[in-house]
Amino acid sequence: MSESDAAQPLPLIEVREVLAIDLPLAFDGLHWWEEDAVYFVEFPATRADGAIDMYLTKWTFVFYPGQPPHVTFVNPQTKLYDPASWPDAGNDRVSLAPQYGDAPEGLICNSMFYDWYYYGGHGEQPVVSWKPGVHRAIATVTELRGLLRAPAYNGRR
Repeated sequence: MSESDAAQPLPLIEVREVLAIDLPLAFDGLHWWEEDAVYFVEFPATRADGAIDMYLTKWTFVFYPGQPPHVTFVNPQTKLYDPASWPDAGNDRVSLAPQYGDAPEGLICNSMFYDWYYYGGHGEQPVVSWKPGVHRAIATVTELRGLLRAPAYNGRR
């Protein structure tokens, strides 16, 4: 992501207008809600034996749509970041690091997630980088959905 893409966030009212269009499509079929400009989304995770575990994620959109959303897994009771609330999952596109360097809420290592650029040390990689005007929140959801099913999903930590 270039420096010009990392510019100032949009005013909250403009972000909300964009999210009013993007989120119903991105979160279709998922239980989600908003609290003070923070969005919580429940994701099912399917094990190889067909058992389903549920995870609560927290989404913020400070630099959206110019940059991808920040997403982390949270404790469903407290709604706070908790490394123990992260799934055991990974594939060739996404890796999870519940605790990673200076990342304050862990790292979902994939270019459709904000923290990949700022804590993962990847910078811009044109083939896979978030492209404003092309990528939307649904791209982030798609990566999570693929990660949270067998064989990528192994169960709870």
